[in-house]
Amino acid sequence: MSEQVIVETRESKRSYGAWGIFVAILCLGLPFLGRQRVRVTNERIVIESGFWNKVRDDVEIFRIRDVVVKQNIWNRMFGIGDVVVKAIEGRSEEIHVLRGMPDPLAVSEAIRQAWNQAARPTGPATALD
Repeated sequence: MSEQVIVETRESKRSYGAWGIFVAILCLGLPFLGRQRVRVTNERIVIESGFWNKVRDDVEIFRIRDVVVKQNIWNRMFGIGDVVVKAIEGRSEEIHVLRGMPDPLAVSEAIRQAWNQAARPTGPATALD
């Protein structure tokens, strides 16, 4: 089965707040160009960020252990929030923060559904006697 994109989104400009927008206007919009891009597929989450220096981080769906949505009052007013993905890499836990996601509950639910598909065994059931 090939990899299929489930959700593709960018960090919202609204997540910078009033001071961030003011600074961005002073810097001719450069911070907005380097904002985080997130793609959730049925096999992994791809997190890309940066303007001058690009960083790409892949999180395999089967390694995910928990997904948390964080929204303060300002973020709830604008319909954005942070999605925190906790994954296991070897013996240590990795924490990935998807900042300023529009509709963070839908992004969290898409990750959960992809995890459920990856975690369920495929093929006929076998019994060990």
